[in-house]
Amino acid sequence: MKRFLIVSVLCLTSVFVALPVSAISDGKKDAIIEHCGAIKDSLKNTQRTDARTRVYLGGFYETILTDFVTPLNVRLVENNLSSADLVENQNKIADTKILFANDFVSYQQDLEELVDMNCEQEPEIFYDKLVRVRQKRKIVEQDVLKMRSLISEHVKLVNQLKGKL
Repeated sequence: MKRFLIVSVLCLTSVFVALPVSAISDGKKDAIIEHCGAIKDSLKNTQRTDARTRVYLGGFYETILTDFVTPLNVRLVENNLSSADLVENQNKIADTKILFANDFVSYQQDLEELVDMNCEQEPEIFYDKLVRVRQKRKIVEQDVLKMRSLISEHVKLVNQLKGKL
């Protein structure tokens, strides 16, 4: 049970330090081989959860951009009230949305490859791929944090504009 816990933690923790294949310890190797099925089940669950989250966030970001940010900027331009900061932030939101989608697709492809690997026969390669998948997941997380920041910045800019009117 203790080994299972260690392996689960290895799979799901946020430790994103890239280790070369030769750096895997015998204990980790044995744990991966012994609990390969449970590890794959955890990865498949993560894969399903992440896919649903991506659909939700992708739709949310699209709605924010197409239903709120862009129409507001168009309306401001039509009324000669255009704000360079709002336009710049709109561009950043659009760019970050594209970056999020691309990074997520790359992460999901690597996760799919990881799930399809035989961790009992190639535990070192499996672990190395796991580390790379964790790094890509961290990049997606950073994209989400950047998008949140940009949306918050947009709300702040809109409130400042409201205060000037």
